[in-house]
Amino acid sequence: MKKSIYLLFFLLMFCSCSEAEVNDNPDHSTTTDLNMPRKEVRGVWVATVDYMDWPRSRNNAEAQKQEFINYLKIFKQYNVNMVVMQIRPMADAFYDSPLEPWSQYITGTQGKDPGYDVLRFMIDETHKQGLEFHAWLNPYRISNNINTFRPAADHIYKTHPEWTMTYRNLLIFRPALPEVRKFMVDVIDDLITKYDVDGIHFDDYFYPYPASGVELDDQGDFITYGQGFDNIEDFRRDNVNKVIEEIHNLIVAKRPEIIFSISPYGIWRNQEDDPNGSDSHGITNYDDLYADIRLWCEKGWIDMVIPQLYASTENINMNFVKMSEWWAKNSFNCPVVIGHGLYKFGNPAEGDIFMDPMQLETQFFYARRQENIQGSFLFNATAFTENKIDILSNLKKIYAEKTLIPFMGRETAPKPQTVAQIDVAGKTMSWQSQGNDMRYVIYKIIDKNATIVDIVSTNEFTCNESGLYVVSALNSDNSESEISEPITIQ
Repeated sequence: MKKSIYLLFFLLMFCSCSEAEVNDNPDHSTTTDLNMPRKEVRGVWVATVDYMDWPRSRNNAEAQKQEFINYLKIFKQYNVNMVVMQIRPMADAFYDSPLEPWSQYITGTQGKDPGYDVLRFMIDETHKQGLEFHAWLNPYRISNNINTFRPAADHIYKTHPEWTMTYRNLLIFRPALPEVRKFMVDVIDDLITKYDVDGIHFDDYFYPYPASGVELDDQGDFITYGQGFDNIEDFRRDNVNKVIEEIHNLIVAKRPEIIFSISPYGIWRNQEDDPNGSDSHGITNYDDLYADIRLWCEKGWIDMVIPQLYASTENINMNFVKMSEWWAKNSFNCPVVIGHGLYKFGNPAEGDIFMDPMQLETQFFYARRQENIQGSFLFNATAFTENKIDILSNLKKIYAEKTLIPFMGRETAPKPQTVAQIDVAGKTMSWQSQGNDMRYVIYKIIDKNATIVDIVSTNEFTCNESGLYVVSALNSDNSESEISEPITIQ
């Protein structure tokens, strides 16, 4: 009896030791308990209005191209994965459009052909770097200063002045007019038909930001088109709702792989006006800009919402922490990406808190605590070249490792399959291709932590270092397969 007990004990000990040896052997580690990197959007707004970020050179195509390439290089260095490029700042275009003239911000003169396809160049160069290109358009703005505006002969203001109105010095489209809505949809239709953009992006300028004592000149539009509305405020909101829904419908029908995103002002509505509002005060999307962002999220008309939360974590009226929590809880199924004011850092006029680069890390700490917050946009690109108070050192820590853009929007591409039967020749891995539009993510495993080494479009990869690796397939929707069995590279 004692011999049997001793034998059983010995066998149990032997099995336990053997199992421990297997688990400690990296050649046989399982992939089910790996810590995978967080997926998140990392976008940068590149503004062209008033030559803010690009281009700084005029009438010099080669200089403009090099400026843009330099931006891409620095974005890539800091693990940015999305470029949000302003290509229609003032009812004009950074491409040859049948509807709107060439932008004045390329040559200095609206309507002047720059001699190259600006948008095609930017898209191609961005994709070469493995980044997404999202086309940023302002829906209603025509000019920031009607007194100095010099429109091209074929500008819509010249051909259809009745479609426009002024508000102080601003010249904008009349949102109530069906012709204006059709024109905007036609602009998007032309753009997505001709260009391989990954996203269509609107900023926060819908109806103009209100000025004290200045009324909007749309009472006549309300009389003509406002039947069925008890007040002009609901009428204005409906005008914007219609164009957002129509653009959404166009994208879904024609290019469903495109992501439609909007970057609203940070406050949807004040709590005293709506129990769903925030406890912030001042201008709101709903009551002042007539942009019912919360409804667009609820209806699924937009695929990503990027609230501009440029205030600090210590701000009282528009506190970053409270506002990021509010958006995370009120976006329904729409992914939230936080807009950070990178431009504020190092500017004494913004207050002492923006002279402390740790504030940026603090903002990301609070934002990343919210499950529905799936990344960040940074405003603006010039902050990367100026690097005031060495803010990029903090960004380098925040964006320390490469990451993938989360899946959002619609399933339009073939589902990626798990990469299997990986062959190894020296330090080179190869596998069967899953199609021309499929990419592959190479992870290195260290102590059960997976980090992205590279994302490639070919079905082979040469590792620079020995170690344990896994591979996944990634389609154009940013949908990722399960990771492969681990491969040891000697």
